[in-house]
Amino acid sequence: MLWAPGTHPALIGRRVLLPRRDGALADALRAAGADVDAVAVTRTETLPFSLPGPADWVILTSPIAVEVLAAADVELSMLGDQIAAVGPATARAIEELDAHADVVPSGRSDAEALVAALVDAEPEGATALIPGSALSRPALADGLTAGGWDVERLDTYTTVPVKEAPGARPWSDYDAVVLTSGSIASATSSVLGRPPAGVAVIAFGQPTASAATRDGWQVDAIAATQDAPGVIDALTRCLDQENS
Repeated sequence: MLWAPGTHPALIGRRVLLPRRDGALADALRAAGADVDAVAVTRTETLPFSLPGPADWVILTSPIAVEVLAAADVELSMLGDQIAAVGPATARAIEELDAHADVVPSGRSDAEALVAALVDAEPEGATALIPGSALSRPALADGLTAGGWDVERLDTYTTVPVKEAPGARPWSDYDAVVLTSGSIASATSSVLGRPPAGVAVIAFGQPTASAATRDGWQVDAIAATQDAPGVIDALTRCLDQENS
């Protein structure tokens, strides 16, 4: 048998750049057969913040948002009566703090899916606190506000490009790059430059694709869901087309 069950032939022997820290997404791509270089092109900077009174819901949109609160000795129960997570990775980070996400959207892991899940759980009148990145797009807060919620954003961190990215190879060594956010796309441009033709560019959902395009990237495929299966499907489709 040339590959293990669950791998994708189109990914076998393909080198993929994942310009973010190593973790679950990189592991999933490796399990699917790709040779992955996870290279962080940004670093997290914690911002000064003070805690407001507890809300009905505390909404977390990334594992980093959870980690920043934990590093500041903030217990999630101090922030809200119920917890929502944008997707499985964030939900796992919450569980590592011995807490539990009451709402995690199924299927897509993005702001729009989370808005739909929360408005369905509590149609209107709820209060929400969203602690997270100062660079996050306003879709989540705006969607909940439009649904009759009282929403407060709390900027707890930001991300900035690193000066250099040890471990990155020349672009000519890669078959594809996966961009997981607009800020990652911008930082990759700043730190590594943009790839030449022949390196497939995969975006982690339409918001990332739109931000990357504005930054000058030529996006070749968009993951339909913001998770590992969505990225693997987009990569496979894109690399299969190259071989056909």
